[in-house]
Amino acid sequence: MQERGNQTIAQQVGGYGEKMAADWLWMKGFDIKERNWRAGRNEIDLVCKQGKEWVFVEVKTRRGRAAMQPEVAVNYKKRKNLMTAANAYIQQYQCDGKFRLDIVAISVSPWGKQMMYFKGK
Repeated sequence: MQERGNQTIAQQVGGYGEKMAADWLWMKGFDIKERNWRAGRNEIDLVCKQGKEWVFVEVKTRRGRAAMQPEVAVNYKKRKNLMTAANAYIQQYQCDGKFRLDIVAISVSPWGKQMMYFKGK
């Protein structure tokens, strides 16, 4: 994949999607606590609080005519890795309250942008 600066185009698209998701969540009243928080090889794109509930958000962004919808890319392995990172965050910061995993799926094309939000349980 082509590089621009120190980032590949895929990393730039991902960063664009994460900023778009963070801005939207903030406008919806979420308190963004962390971006790109790492626990070893696992990463949480956005760590948020909504009231007393901790929300760990995976953001998937696809551009052009990608073969699959972005939300489909959050497969079992990805969700398991996200849970591992979320558990590490909860232990490290001794978080209280409820917890959930959400997905923000963003598609970007020459015709516009589409964002879908999937609230976890």
